[in-house]
Amino acid sequence: MDIDVRVTGKTRLLGLVGNPVEHSISPELHNSLSTLLGLDIVYVPLAVRKEDLEAVVKGLKSLDFIGFNVTIPYKRDIMKYLDENSKEAILMGAVNTVKKIEGRLYGYNTDAEGFLRSFREEAGVGFKGKKVVIIGAGGVARAIAVKIAGENAEKISLVNRTPERSIELADVVNENVKEIVQVYNFEDRIFRMAFEESDIIINTTSVGMSPKTRETPIKFTECFNKNQIVYDVIYNPEKTKFLKDAEKMGAKTVNGLGMLFYQGISAYEIWTGVKFTEDKLKDIYDSFKKYLKVKSSK
Repeated sequence: MDIDVRVTGKTRLLGLVGNPVEHSISPELHNSLSTLLGLDIVYVPLAVRKEDLEAVVKGLKSLDFIGFNVTIPYKRDIMKYLDENSKEAILMGAVNTVKKIEGRLYGYNTDAEGFLRSFREEAGVGFKGKKVVIIGAGGVARAIAVKIAGENAEKISLVNRTPERSIELADVVNENVKEIVQVYNFEDRIFRMAFEESDIIINTTSVGMSPKTRETPIKFTECFNKNQIVYDVIYNPEKTKFLKDAEKMGAKTVNGLGMLFYQGISAYEIWTGVKFTEDKLKDIYDSFKKYLKVKSSK
């Protein structure tokens, strides 16, 4: 029998707090990063019941955890159990990354940074001076809207099925970052004009995700055009109906796999202090995409 020496008494720990966590690919990503760097760190998924969340956070603080990720449905709830949250995380209303520093727990949000890094790399442009449409007003939309406003976009047109959530999100951005968010509803003719005139369109909803792959958050597909960049935070399927419709009209399209990857990279950099070079990131990302294709085909 070969002796398994991957985990020893010196091994440090990272984890993922959420429910469910079985679907997460974060363990594969972070454990691969630690192996690549030769760091004695193991990342483990932790399924947590809502009533146990506070106790679990206290336990992770007491144990030798470097930090942990937070996923659905605890990104907002976790904040009240941490010692301090970053200003950006407070504005975004969510924490997805926690680091223990000198016995205290600090909360960060890397979702928006992951989105920004992915968008810049795959679309080849930034947001300065751009007119942006954001579909949805949930946690992901809030994080992205705060980030884009901070990148000096010209205008953000926000549309969502629930007007109250749209207004709440708009107030957060307009009052705390930059007054550039305008709220619309899907039936508004002025929204159609804003949609057609936009440079960038982002779907932050789950509409179009497997298994409901025939659905799309936008019905008027003729409003896409070749001058637009259309981004969907969904990565399964690789190309949603939303992206296919945009592509038919000549728009450049990007899915959410890069966001998933780069939010994980940003979290790992926070925990370890490691900074990956662009060349190294490209190699890791290529390997990650190949792995996911093989995994999804099984």
